[in-house]
Amino acid sequence: MNFRLIFIVVCLIFSNCKEASVKKKENDVVGEYFELDNDNIKLFLPAYFERFSEEEYDKVISNLPDSEEKRIERKRFNYLKYSKGHIYFFKDLASSTLISVKMGSYLPFSKEESSQILGILSSSCNSYAELFDMNCEKITAGYSDTYKTKVFKAAYRLTDENDYSTYNTVYFISSNYKTFSIDIFSNTNKNYNSFIEKIVVK
Repeated sequence: MNFRLIFIVVCLIFSNCKEASVKKKENDVVGEYFELDNDNIKLFLPAYFERFSEEEYDKVISNLPDSEEKRIERKRFNYLKYSKGHIYFFKDLASSTLISVKMGSYLPFSKEESSQILGILSSSCNSYAELFDMNCEKITAGYSDTYKTKVFKAAYRLTDENDYSTYNTVYFISSNYKTFSIDIFSNTNKNYNSFIEKIVVK
């Protein structure tokens, strides 16, 4: 009888541990959804990010103390602001990480065509780096897909003559007859793949 009771308790413990493990796996990425209203997309980002309109983000930059960061932020903002297509700004004020989502014309692509995308992104990174008197170095690039979504990712390190480094990670996504890019500028080379996987394109 005692053995049977012990066996049941052990089974319950393992069952609960397994259930807790599954829940932890499902909730391993903490964040929240942001609606991109003009384009019917739900973007999933870490919970500490805030969304800013162009006007609001312009004020955030203006309120920064004079520094290299302010100079870079202003040029970066102007670079994004005056390009075509809807654009959305998200920023983690604590880490100075800026995420921008830029809509484009629908462009489905395959793994074979991803090398052309890499060439375009690398050329864009070099042009962008020139604006800041920096050098652009590719860190990694890769392609993944599902039956309806294609994603190409490229990560770059930008370094100036004073060894100041910043990172730019670009996700180029085509899904549900929409194509858009997600640009992440940060002082750290954080991996956002788990957040990208949770994006909903309606």
